[in-house]
Amino acid sequence: MESSNKKGDRLENQVYDLILKLLDEDNFIAPKKQSKVFKKKGYYSSKRKGDIIFDVTIETTLPNADKYSILIVIECKNLGRKVEVSDIEEFSKKLSQIGEHNTKGIVISTNTFQKSAYDFAKSENIGLARINSSDEIQWINYRKDNSQNINDILNEEEKEFTDEFCNQNSFVATLNFNKLMSIADLLIELSVIDRFINGKDLIKIPYISHDKLNSIVNKLYNYNLYNDYALNFDKLTSFLEPLYNVTFKYDTLEEENYLGKIEFNPLCIKISKNARIDNNRWRFTLAHEIGHLILHYNLLKDWLNEKEDDDLSLALRYSDAKRNFEKLEIQANLFASYLLLPEKLLKVAINTLFDEYRIHRRCLYLDNQPVNQKEVYEILGILSNSFQVSIEAIKIRLIKLNLLEDETDYSLKTLLKKYFGK
Repeated sequence: MESSNKKGDRLENQVYDLILKLLDEDNFIAPKKQSKVFKKKGYYSSKRKGDIIFDVTIETTLPNADKYSILIVIECKNLGRKVEVSDIEEFSKKLSQIGEHNTKGIVISTNTFQKSAYDFAKSENIGLARINSSDEIQWINYRKDNSQNINDILNEEEKEFTDEFCNQNSFVATLNFNKLMSIADLLIELSVIDRFINGKDLIKIPYISHDKLNSIVNKLYNYNLYNDYALNFDKLTSFLEPLYNVTFKYDTLEEENYLGKIEFNPLCIKISKNARIDNNRWRFTLAHEIGHLILHYNLLKDWLNEKEDDDLSLALRYSDAKRNFEKLEIQANLFASYLLLPEKLLKVAINTLFDEYRIHRRCLYLDNQPVNQKEVYEILGILSNSFQVSIEAIKIRLIKLNLLEDETDYSLKTLLKKYFGK
């Protein structure tokens, strides 16, 4: 069993590493902003005639100053019990000994807080943060809806910090009567860092299931947006424009090297003239950007000015070392293939072709046999013409619907297994 000291050290190391990464990443208006982060650093106490050692500290120094102007002191509590009022009182006394006026205290706990501890911290203006698990601290998360009534926010906040039940938020903090959903937001509130310039690599992308994607597309399908089998983008964009207050611009000739782009203020989707080289690519690019609009708009709008897509992010075999960003693109690509190839229409089309080709198996089978390859690619070609979608997109949909077994494409199977777990 892990000792309490090791548990505490592990949490301290995680908090230190995350804050250090936030300050080092070039994702802010003023990177680092004259701030430095320390672990187990001592600060002099005149009452003790010696240093008090703190878990994690952040020193922010104003320009031309010899000494830090603001000191953020973080106490990490990885306990098997609630944080008690005595814990907060002891921390408050330590803070007062090293300088009350320019020192801000934060307590980060893996457990909840006693009601008295919560009340005392609020009265002393000590920030509190609670995480669900010490295994991973999610440091970029959803922002708080500021339209809530302040009393509702405080009541909800108190419950999250003091109740035994911890909700699904992996991180939640409170400071100056503001509820904060990430360490980044906490540091922004403390003026250690400024707002993000580009935070796409830091945003937590929630999992979206096959059923959820299907449900969204099925709702769109009911609005008569398809001509026979092919999606009618004029109908779709006319439907989306008033719903999202979004505009669509095609054949743009901007200097940026992109195929598709979504801008968030004002909300606009742009498709480059470069995408016109191939009609299927143009349609897939637009469907991909609509995927970002429907799936990711509320997630991205507070962090990004725009989101560009090129050949790499639009590739169905998309692979990138940055897992978060990869998930964002995989979701948009899968949404595009679902939108262009809705399950209801695709099953009607494939059943018709199975009858024509007198196929009595449950699915198509693609291997190294010439006869099977000829049959499969003839059918894929027909479907490609009917739906105006690339053969690659159709293959992914048929595989996911168990209508095609492809023994020739291991990378595609790996991608599907990675995303859907199958």
